[in-house]
Amino acid sequence: MIAALAVLVLIAAGAVYLHFRDAAATASDTPAHTRLDPAAWPDGDLTIANLGHATLLLNYYGVRVISDPTLFDRVGLTLDSMVTFGPHRYVAPPLKLDALGPLDVILVPHAHMDHLDLPSLEALPKSATVIACAKCAALIRPLGFNDVRELKWGESTTVKGLTVTAMAARHWGKRWPPFGIEYGFNSYVLDRGSHRMLLACDSAYTNVFDALANRPPEVAAFSIGAYDPWIHNHANPEQVWAMFRQTGARYLVPIHWGTFRLSKEPMDEPLGRLINDAGEHSEAIVLREIGASWTMPATRTFASRVGSSQPHIGGAAH
Repeated sequence: MIAALAVLVLIAAGAVYLHFRDAAATASDTPAHTRLDPAAWPDGDLTIANLGHATLLLNYYGVRVISDPTLFDRVGLTLDSMVTFGPHRYVAPPLKLDALGPLDVILVPHAHMDHLDLPSLEALPKSATVIACAKCAALIRPLGFNDVRELKWGESTTVKGLTVTAMAARHWGKRWPPFGIEYGFNSYVLDRGSHRMLLACDSAYTNVFDALANRPPEVAAFSIGAYDPWIHNHANPEQVWAMFRQTGARYLVPIHWGTFRLSKEPMDEPLGRLINDAGEHSEAIVLREIGASWTMPATRTFASRVGSSQPHIGGAAH
């Protein structure tokens, strides 16, 4: 009943498309920008690739990680693992499945269909450890994964020397709005040795991330799109820049833009607004192209701390 109602809502919104898995790798409106070769990424560095929307592929100093996997041409309601109702990609998937390479960890921050995409998860190696938010294991374990770990805020788990800690955001977790159960929603802090990274959950503006400033991450990934009209659940680019500065991080990886049309703002607006707001500090914004990769420099000194002198941003902070 819930699934049927959800389909009707999608139809009424004009966002229903059919997608057969056999056509998953067909070209979308825009090609990916660069050729990626994850097999060549050295284990002694942090290398990150933007695979579109919120999907990042990482070699985290020898631990292979993928976040929010959406690897096919559409996301949405999937029936019988064959047909998907939902928005299509405007940028083709940059990598075929067999080019992803080995995976150690799969990160699922919340249960929304553009972040917990069942066909994409089903296609990934079942030897990987899936780290997910509360109540999501019931959706993921039937796909065949042997190791699915749910985390609540403040809880941690370790895989191959990579410690993943869940922290808050300002978002929501229902998979079938306004119906169904409330799943959790997590941001994740990744720690390995002296290196730290934040993968922020979709979030409206909040000051929760300033708790990281006492031990800042080197890199922070934030969602920058889907704010018009969803500003109560997704921060706009100016608010994202403010939250990034609160973390004290050196580098900002912008995600959740330019891939699926989920809101009214132009597809390329979020990145442009983010760069404009960063001004003289815009060099901190890295990995600006879908289909590109970036390796964090071994050392880097900024003339001034990006996280200092943060402005006040209107709206509630939780």
